[in-house]
Amino acid sequence: MKMKRILSLLLSVCLLILLMPVNSIAANGYSTVSGVISLPGNDVAPSGGVKVKLTIGTDNNTHDNKNDDKSVTTELTITKGQKSIAYSIQVPKSQNTKAKYYVYYTAENGYAPFGWYNKDKTTAVKEKRTLIDLNTGDVSGINIELLPGRPISGKIIFGNSSVKPMNDLKFTVTAVQEGTKANSADDDIIISKEVVLKAHTGIAAYELIVPVNDPGKGYKVYYTFENQGYKETGYYHKDGTSRDAGRVTLIDVANTVKGIDLNTLPFTNITGKISLPGKDKAKTNGLEIKITAFNSGSDSSASDDFSFSKAVTISKDSSSAFYALTVPVVSTDYIISYEIVTKNTEYENKGFYNKAKTEKDKKNATPIRVGNTNIAGIDLEILRKTDPKPAPPSKPNPEIPEKYDVNGDGYVNILDLLDLAKVLAEKYEKEGFKINPEEYRNRIPDKKELDAIRKALKPFFSKQPGPKLHNIPDKGSDFDSESWFDKFLKEWKAKDSGSHNSKKLTAPHKISLKKIKE
Repeated sequence: MKMKRILSLLLSVCLLILLMPVNSIAANGYSTVSGVISLPGNDVAPSGGVKVKLTIGTDNNTHDNKNDDKSVTTELTITKGQKSIAYSIQVPKSQNTKAKYYVYYTAENGYAPFGWYNKDKTTAVKEKRTLIDLNTGDVSGINIELLPGRPISGKIIFGNSSVKPMNDLKFTVTAVQEGTKANSADDDIIISKEVVLKAHTGIAAYELIVPVNDPGKGYKVYYTFENQGYKETGYYHKDGTSRDAGRVTLIDVANTVKGIDLNTLPFTNITGKISLPGKDKAKTNGLEIKITAFNSGSDSSASDDFSFSKAVTISKDSSSAFYALTVPVVSTDYIISYEIVTKNTEYENKGFYNKAKTEKDKKNATPIRVGNTNIAGIDLEILRKTDPKPAPPSKPNPEIPEKYDVNGDGYVNILDLLDLAKVLAEKYEKEGFKINPEEYRNRIPDKKELDAIRKALKPFFSKQPGPKLHNIPDKGSDFDSESWFDKFLKEWKAKDSGSHNSKKLTAPHKISLKKIKE
């Protein structure tokens, strides 16, 4: 019994020893930040509550290195009917003793969308935030009161009244209260929101919730549109949308502000059909194609080049698909192209619109000049891949008459003899070879035919440079073709006529003339 007590005591001591280092590490590696998140004035949370996302973090005092940053984010909810919520968050300490921490929130429900902890009062200006030191231990009393919000609302209006966009257009609407630092945004208040102008509509409403601006200041409201190198900006001015950042009307949001409308620059639509060649139909999964309008801009610079693209699919068993590109009206022309996205081996992956026919090279494209009306009928036909053109034949030897070129390849050579032999073999195959050799002998060509053959063979036995029949000795220009044929027929007569079947003779290149070399 005594031994059991001793063992039990030892075990307890060991467990305590094991636990102590773990607790020490936890205490040294983290600090606790605590405080209260509250609503402004006499506000209480509505039905569903007010959700607040709280972030506490540091850049480790190394602004240019994001890899060693530390931060913790948690989501809190001020429940219905409540004015505040207390929080307590463990935050990892920095290895850098000089590092300081910021406390930042985001919220909705009509309040300013973000704010920073300041020991005096919450601020929407990053430069005015109060940083806290967590390296020395826990920090309490980090209280944040949400900033009240004010709405700025209006419309994005399509800048061409003659047409409607045939594609969705994404704009970003921004309200900014500018600070005094021209080269830094740390003293600015910037609120942005993406607004989509839907296809076939001309207006898109927007609303921005912003903090109350400082006395004597106001918000600059503008839209931006960016797409594949294209960018445009329009600023609100009471007399109409301005393209000049210095010509704006500032918005004071002491009260609700409505009717802050922004007109875009004019856009138009380029439409057409993309088709497969001939009677081709798209296969199982269809054919995905990207249609692009390129604006070449000036020849001297690429800074004004941009493009607009749209993906379309020629569906299974279909031969074509309609496309529409919504593009800005500019002073330069557009080049229209297709690019096949789906992997294929049948068609050229790229092609360019030409009013006569689709071209493979961009330099042959027909430029499209746009205005305030739609441009239709810009059709493209996908190009079928073509086999590479064979290399042109070398110039034939001018000393050899063209009439001796049996196969028309530009030369008189052994191949002509082989073709001639095949013709002869096929002729006699039809008539049969199981005949009396004497009868066969009587079928030799007459003098006129032999003379024609002799002339055809003469280039192979002339003393001039050129191809030679390798298995017949050079007899010079006086070669007697009649004697040659006579020897051939003698050799033939000596053989068993039954051994010369049609199968052997239909492959004339296998016929040996070795035995008639003499």
